[in-house]
Amino acid sequence: MKKRIPVLFFLLFFSFVKAQHIQLRGNTNDTASKQSLPNALLMVAKFKDSTLVNFTRSNKEGIFKPIKIPLDTYIVIISHPNFSDKTYLLVPSKTDTAFNFKNIILPPKSVVLNEVEVLAYKEKTYYKGDTLIFTADSFKTAPNATVEDLLKKLPGVRVDAAGKITIQGKEVDQVLVDGDEFFGSDPTIATRNLNATTVDNVQVYDKKSEDPESSTETVKVVNLKLKEDAKKGYFGKVSTASDLQKFDKKNPLFYENELLANKFKGNQKISVFGIFANTPKQAFGWEDQYKYGLDNEQNNSYNEETGMWMSNRDDKTGVPQTLKTGFYLNDKFGKKTKLNSSYTFNQNQLVSGTETNTQYFLEDTNYTNKQVIVNSQKNQNHAFDMRINIKLDSLTELTFKPKIKYNTSSAQNLQNDDFISATNKLTRQTNILNTNDRENIDATASIKINRNFLKKDRNFVISYQPTYVSSNGNSLLKTDFIYTNGQLPDSSINQLRKQENTRQEHVVNTTYTEPWTKKIRSEFTYNFIDSRSANYRNTYDLSGTGYDLFNSTLSNNFENKRQTNKIGTKLVYETKKYRIGLQASYRNVTQQNINITTGQKLQLSVNNILPAASFNYRPNQGSNLNILYISSSQQPDVTQMQPVIDNTDPNRIVIGNPNLKPTFTNNLTLNYYFYKGISDRNLYAGGNFGNTNNQISYSSTFDSLGRTISQPINIDGNYYASAYMGNGFPLFKRFMKFYYNLNLNYYNNVSLVNGIKTISQSTDLSPGFNIEKNAEKFNFNIGTSYSYNLPKSTISIQSNQPYYSYEVYGNIFVKLPKKFSVATDGKYNNNGNRTSGYNLNYFILNATLSKSFFKTDDLVISVNAYDILNQNIANSRYISGNQIVDTKTQIIKRYFLLKILYKFTSQKTNVEDEMD
Repeated sequence: MKKRIPVLFFLLFFSFVKAQHIQLRGNTNDTASKQSLPNALLMVAKFKDSTLVNFTRSNKEGIFKPIKIPLDTYIVIISHPNFSDKTYLLVPSKTDTAFNFKNIILPPKSVVLNEVEVLAYKEKTYYKGDTLIFTADSFKTAPNATVEDLLKKLPGVRVDAAGKITIQGKEVDQVLVDGDEFFGSDPTIATRNLNATTVDNVQVYDKKSEDPESSTETVKVVNLKLKEDAKKGYFGKVSTASDLQKFDKKNPLFYENELLANKFKGNQKISVFGIFANTPKQAFGWEDQYKYGLDNEQNNSYNEETGMWMSNRDDKTGVPQTLKTGFYLNDKFGKKTKLNSSYTFNQNQLVSGTETNTQYFLEDTNYTNKQVIVNSQKNQNHAFDMRINIKLDSLTELTFKPKIKYNTSSAQNLQNDDFISATNKLTRQTNILNTNDRENIDATASIKINRNFLKKDRNFVISYQPTYVSSNGNSLLKTDFIYTNGQLPDSSINQLRKQENTRQEHVVNTTYTEPWTKKIRSEFTYNFIDSRSANYRNTYDLSGTGYDLFNSTLSNNFENKRQTNKIGTKLVYETKKYRIGLQASYRNVTQQNINITTGQKLQLSVNNILPAASFNYRPNQGSNLNILYISSSQQPDVTQMQPVIDNTDPNRIVIGNPNLKPTFTNNLTLNYYFYKGISDRNLYAGGNFGNTNNQISYSSTFDSLGRTISQPINIDGNYYASAYMGNGFPLFKRFMKFYYNLNLNYYNNVSLVNGIKTISQSTDLSPGFNIEKNAEKFNFNIGTSYSYNLPKSTISIQSNQPYYSYEVYGNIFVKLPKKFSVATDGKYNNNGNRTSGYNLNYFILNATLSKSFFKTDDLVISVNAYDILNQNIANSRYISGNQIVDTKTQIIKRYFLLKILYKFTSQKTNVEDEMD
């Protein structure tokens, strides 16, 4: 029986709070003739932030069409191309709501004035050079909203449950605050802790990647520009929450505790933060967020290294426990030295349970693997970052950036597998227990000198970066093999593995830029990398006295030495509206693989020509067209090349391949975006195509018992294509806004299955739309999305099974009298055409009732209910080669929290602006 969505939830979306409005009307006359003046523009902007609210034009009789706007203080600007502007300050009241601007006479263009006051309004979205800027106050957010809540309101911006940000279809690589990193590389600390009201604008731009081996030339950056008032004195928040239950193992006590404090004094900025929680909505990094199953339907993704396409995948979901704290310091010493540093301590524990059903399709048969995993892990991480900028003189700057990370981890993984034949008979079982302890050190430092010259745009940059990475650990493997049909006698494995991995790297980069004219410049680059990696793996079997029987088959010592020389040139032609770039690089990679165990050495030298081209057209400040072609080459990982058997999962053995070659990828990207502030319309569209030669895929062999042996290989024929678009426009005279989007993805991947070339294809179509309304006292958002995936494989027609998923979601926030507010959000998920037991349909409903105190709402007490219907679950599906994998995982279900939040600041707040 299908679960029904509660009718009450939808009724909440349409229980709107009626806001009081004021009405404007009027007419204009010509200065000289005193006759009617058509085509005049009347604009209304908010007095407090100059945000454009509404506009109207005069008709042939010079009469403005009446407009309605919410009750507030405004600047009214009347303009015409042939006359100077006329400006009024409008201060209405609840009893005085109709204004008629009669017989307005605009002054002539040239008027001698004793004093001039310039009033201007800010566009919601505009371009400044190559930077896309969103004016933060132009987008309504709920009280106490975070920066992440603000980002979700911006046109063309999407933020998923893990905190990952996508803008105009491209994932954001870095989030800065006032141009600097905020607590190192974890962007969620800024987006989920800073208050939206502290942000002046959000800047989006592309900058050159600092990674010389990156597959992309640029990275996408979001910079949060704080308001000047927010950079004086101190501000922050502290909160605590609990379900007030008595602690016991069957029903754990849920809690959330957070602290964020920022102090500004002149050029000095000090921030501290702390998080102590065991709920899933806490600010781990992006990768850790995926463990908690916050987003039950992830978008499709493609892994270039494994050659797999994925859909709706949530790894290692479970019940977390987090302790995270750190500090941030930004200061300036004298006029020439700037310091930026941060330290973060992170300790987390995670207990998870996963059920997986994998269908294997071969030419002559098929079988199924049912797997149950219980996993527990503990991690402790210390991270320290520093950046020192020194102005050596007016043209030269020195930058020193040391970073160090130290991590310890321990994990226990219990895995039970049942293998079932095509006739639905159990053929064998395995019980696998893996335990491991690891210690990791990652240290790097970079020194960069940036030299400008008296000639404009002439520049020389040189940098040197040494890196040291070390990872050591021990692991125990215990496995029992049970054969139900007597094919083989039952057996077991009991082994200890010791691993030591190190990598030392030295990188030198130089770039020289020469401007030939005002529009033409050239760039000349040279890059040198010397890398030495070593993997030592030794395995011991259990004897009568301990783990002292050396297993040479599962042991190997391996080293890799690699030198890269890359030289390139780039020609750029740039005008106010156009920028064209042409680039070519020559790269030589010399590699030596040394099998210390056998004494074998393998030499390899690869030469590449890496072309690139770009075209950027910006017809006006609200639109941009970008076309980019780039080629790249990736080196195989040392673990992929080490010729040793990895039996971490004895059912799925992997053997390294020292003969792997680098990949070569061509990628073409097109992206278009525009936003019209007056009409509040936005559109983004784009596409991507790429193909990879020497793609690192896998050659897999499957035996009659369901065991797999895989080895990475180079293979051609892999390519992918995608297209996307989205649009947003107002409805019903700006009462609400409608958004729709469409994504189309296609993947073609090649692998070997039992020596046979297998082509796996996937087509995914994902449309969606939503409607939102943002007002002073309420806002709501309701929408739906659908995903249809059509896989196709040449090895077996049985694996060509299309599947779908869709969701209906919504949220509503309402301000009530006496400073109460209520908020609710819900999501209904439906998954179909999957394995029996994995066609899961569920509705997740959350709600919050809060009460604010004091004139500035600094104290908030709230009751929060999560997963009220107790249906939460995480499920996923991905298809790879001859496999269809369905997974469902343990996740936190219904819980309630009583939360107390206190915001503190040294700033004097305008009570009139804060009060309703």
